[in-house]
Amino acid sequence: MRAALLGRTDAGGLVRKAGVMAVVHADGAVRESDAITLELPPMPHAVLLPV
Repeated sequence: MRAALLGRTDAGGLVRKAGVMAVVHADGAVRESDAITLELPPMPHAVLLPV
């Protein structure tokens, strides 16, 4: 699985192809019928460094 989620740039830098960041607006049970929305940040997007 690691090989599927990691890559290299032309310069040899490591590229992580997966990650999740979320903000939860309410607590409670999650149900199959619950709506999920996605909002991308404004452009230009920036690479996040691992912490």
